[in-house]
Amino acid sequence: MKKVSASIIFAGLLAISPVGNAVASDTGLPEEFIDSQPRIQLYMAYAEFKMGHHDLARQMWLNIGGSGRSEALFNLANLYTQGVGVEKDPQRGIELYRESAEAGSRAAAYQLGLIYLHSPVFKNRGQARQWLTVAALDGDSDAADLLASMQSNDPADPLSQVEALLIAGDSDQALVLLQLLAAASPPDYRAMTRLAWLYESGLAVERDIDRAAGLFKQAAEAGNAEAQYALSVMYQTGVGQAQDDRMAQQWLMRSAAQNYPPAINKLAATAD
Repeated sequence: MKKVSASIIFAGLLAISPVGNAVASDTGLPEEFIDSQPRIQLYMAYAEFKMGHHDLARQMWLNIGGSGRSEALFNLANLYTQGVGVEKDPQRGIELYRESAEAGSRAAAYQLGLIYLHSPVFKNRGQARQWLTVAALDGDSDAADLLASMQSNDPADPLSQVEALLIAGDSDQALVLLQLLAAASPPDYRAMTRLAWLYESGLAVERDIDRAAGLFKQAAEAGNAEAQYALSVMYQTGVGQAQDDRMAQQWLMRSAAQNYPPAINKLAATAD
């Protein structure tokens, strides 16, 4: 398969040895792991995974932050979608891929596009186009090829024009057009929301959480269900907005009322 985690590649190249037995009492993880930089932690976690120590690898990935967070989330998503070391849970896998993409993983954005394009359970062409666009804007040619197979051929749709540029390999001009659409009067709130995803993840543009939050809020207030969901997550996590459970629930309900699948799924999971 073409899309693989960088930790898989590097771990194979470096042939890392197992982690020692000294354990940090507060986390239950080896001290050598706790004291290492994120890139080394990723190598260690994958080494444990390769040796069949799936639970330890999972615990390590759960505790990797900073520059390694997006990749750790991607690897965790793989565990849940494949049912390796955990009970298979595709919905949880999608949630983790989304978190990984939001943290800056182009591979996770591409994987979301594949799932929404091909999964008989989660198939959603709108979501597929969204995440493939995000990946393609960051230079993923495979994502651009898939967009070509989905192209609506509607020259009147501004987002189709963005996709056409991506399919042609011109991601720079596609990004310029997306920015122009978001800044137009009146704005294209779909373009604004996709631009916000880019600023949140740092894909194709420099990461800017405040800019992402402002764009999500403007689009959400205009009625965009996708932006309403994203704003809900920001209020829930306290990233981009001050943490506020009431506001998080309010925006989640507004998004679900427009039948936005991630919002519906999250409400269902909360009710269980």
